Amino acid sequence: MQSRKLFAIIAISLFGLFVVACGSGESDSDSVSTSNDGEEAALVLRIDETFTVENFQAAGFKLSAEFDTETVPKATNVYYGFADRRDIEIRKYESHADAMSAGVESALAILGRSPASNSAGGIITSGGNRTSYHAYLVAGNVVMLCQTDISACENLVKAALGDG
Repeated sequence: MQSRKLFAIIAISLFGLFVVACGSGESDSDSVSTSNDGEEAALVLRIDETFTVENFQAAGFKLSAEFDTETVPKATNVYYGFADRRDIEIRKYESHADAMSAGVESALAILGRSPASNSAGGIITSGGNRTSYHAYLVAGNVVMLCQTDISACENLVKAALGDG
């Protein structure tokens, strides 16, 4: 089952890259696509931007906790909080390249994981509940895991940039 899901994610990612590469010929250096829960395109925004948690707090992110990065390869910080009444996890990396490699890999590993799962991934809240993430995006040097859909994360990035 795991290998089928991985194969589907890879196939969809390759198809998405093919579509982008063979697209209209116009390029947008601020946005490209990758796989998101094997179903929809994940946004990759502002590849040259370097974000801090303060950027997102100023845009409305309510920080609840900062977690150890031991189980999140190459992450320098892991923040948990919410915006637009949705749980969001922000994983900060040294560079956009680290976010695109280790960050995307770890995001894909936990997307859709059952809230009752005992495996690593997702945040266990103070009430003992596990938050399950179903979408993610990459913005510069961060990977944002989004509770139900990508809109709360996308709105937060836009607001942090003054676009929203």
